[in-house]
Formats: sequence, C-alpha cells, structure tokens
Amino acid sequence: MSHPYDPHVLLWDEYKYRHDHIWQKLFQITIAVVLLGSVPYLKPEITQVLQEWILIAPLLGSMLALITLVLMHVELTLFAKIAGAHRAHQEELGIIEHSRHNYFRYLVITYVSFLLLVSLANVAVVRLLWL
Repeated sequence: MSHPYDPHVLLWDEYKYRHDHIWQKLFQITIAVVLLGSVPYLKPEITQVLQEWILIAPLLGSMLALITLVLMHVELTLFAKIAGAHRAHQEELGIIEHSRHNYFRYLVITYVSFLLLVSLANVAVVRLLWL
C-alpha cells in the first residue's frame, strides 16, 4: 500500500517543523533565563528580605539552561538526520549543491553554552556583591 503523500514533501515539512521548533525553543529559553536571572534586580529590597533565598530564581535559570543544552543536543541530532536527507534530495534533483559544512548545530550549542555561563556568572555576581 503506497502512502498518499509525496515523501519529499513530508521530509520538507519535517525539516521546517524541526528547524522552527529549535528556534522557538531558543527564544523561549532565552526569555525564561533572562527573566529568572533578573529577579534579584527587580526590587532590591526583596533581596534584603529573602537574603540567600533570592538565589533560587537565577539558579533555576542556570538549571534550565543546562537542561536545554542536553535537550538541544538530542533535538539537533534528529534535525541533522532530517536536514541531511533533505539536502541529499535537493542535490539528487540538481536543485542546489550544499556545502559539506553545517554550522547550525555548533552555533546553537555555543549559544546555549554561553547562556548557561552568563547565567552562572549572574548567580556569582548576586551572591558575591549583594549577599
């Protein structure tokens, strides 16, 4: 029994979905980590009342960035398989000749790693300078 849909159209749809999904998650995680990291700065008098407990929000942001780093590795591995198949199909049809270098994975992992480091640095700043 044949599938009623063109497999290449399905491949393209999966490629678009995964690519958009990765970008959407990057934006969402960035917003969440920045908001959690900014909690101690919103009302400094709350920091004085909560003392060390104020570190929970920026630490939660750091943990979120760390978990995202692991999950992005999994998602990017799946995306690489789909992207590879999609690019191979384009090359077979002579539509486009792709470079063998794909920096998307490297850039995403670098960005999330940087987000994690900045978040950890923020925790250290709050801990050392404010408490």
